[in-house]
Amino acid sequence: MSKLYDLMNEDTALAPTAETSKQNWLFLASVLIGCTICVPVFFMGAQISQQLDYMSFVPAVLCGGILACFLAIVTGVVGQDSGLPTAMLTKIAFGSKGYLIANVAMAVTAIGWFGIQTNIFSNAFVQLSSDVWGIELNKIVVVILSGLIMSSTAIIGFRGLGKLSYIAVPLLIILLLLPLYYLYKDGSLQSVSGFVPADQKLTFGNVVAMVAGAYSFACTMPDITRFMKDKLGTIKGMIANFALAYPLLLILTGTTAIAAQNGDFMQVMLNFGFGSLAIIVLFMSTWTTNDTNAYAGALSANLFFPTLPRWQLAAAVGAFGTLCAAFGIFEHFMNWLIFTGNLFAPMAGAYVADYYFNKRNYADLKNIPSVRWTALTAWAIGLALALCTTGTDNMGFGLFSITTVPMLDGLLLSALVYVVIWKLIRKS
Repeated sequence: MSKLYDLMNEDTALAPTAETSKQNWLFLASVLIGCTICVPVFFMGAQISQQLDYMSFVPAVLCGGILACFLAIVTGVVGQDSGLPTAMLTKIAFGSKGYLIANVAMAVTAIGWFGIQTNIFSNAFVQLSSDVWGIELNKIVVVILSGLIMSSTAIIGFRGLGKLSYIAVPLLIILLLLPLYYLYKDGSLQSVSGFVPADQKLTFGNVVAMVAGAYSFACTMPDITRFMKDKLGTIKGMIANFALAYPLLLILTGTTAIAAQNGDFMQVMLNFGFGSLAIIVLFMSTWTTNDTNAYAGALSANLFFPTLPRWQLAAAVGAFGTLCAAFGIFEHFMNWLIFTGNLFAPMAGAYVADYYFNKRNYADLKNIPSVRWTALTAWAIGLALALCTTGTDNMGFGLFSITTVPMLDGLLLSALVYVVIWKLIRKS
């Protein structure tokens, strides 16, 4: 019982991670891949593949994964080097009062993602239960029960995430490959490479932007990488997930959707008679991802409520996320996805630049100024550019385009503005 309480009371959110809690790259990779194998990624891979020719779809997905990997490595190495979570890094970079904007954004976003994941799972679970078992379930009851279960391992702590991922990831990979195996046996995969949609709605750049933008939480990688033993292990873990597992999962689900001529991955599994297995995939993939949402939200909330144990904050994040799911937050999924990418990428550019140009500040966690305008200004300007290069149908102004990836535009400008301001201040 005492060991369980020690795990639940893992309060290292306000100080560098202890050496006894450090992990290797395989642990990091398993947690990240467990987060990647989730229903929104299934949905995205299947949907994107239906709107772009296959020979463009594959390299576009790979490029998007590499871009997400770059962002994750840049932020993740800062977390590993400092041993601090994103919330504490932003507090030092933006000031003890200036960071409140960033921390509120991170906490609310984590709660929102928890709600979206729970909502997606509940909708699909209710439908599959009816189709497979003939059981009609109440969605609100499913939302509440699944929210409680999915927040349980985040309440235990980071080590709970790893233990869950070690179990879930191999099972999920096997279940994902089953439809492809049957499609290969009946010859449906032979014509996939020549697939060209009748109505090609997406371009190569669009897909790169969507794949990279979907992983806006790469900007909060320090929450996980602060537990890493060394930089090389951090980089290896990032490559294993973002450059390999993530694009591969999108390609697998996209290939399956094309071969089966169905953009609904869960429906494909149902059509092959994998109804019960589809439910397992759905639940396990949502659980491993929601685990991290609740955990990240608790780390952000810890700076507002430093006297509360982290496990209680994780429980609160799970409760609020479940409430969001009950109110149908999934209806705004696409706008939420793009908005978080535009918001967090410039923030990452600012705090990463601040870390490397003012590293001495990160050794003193007590004497933090109220506001550090250099980082805040850089973040604001980067966010403004990201909104200017985002289309009007995606909560942006649609004024012009630079890299075709708005979050990358914001990230690069934010870092550049920070460096320019820092040098001007040094000269003066």
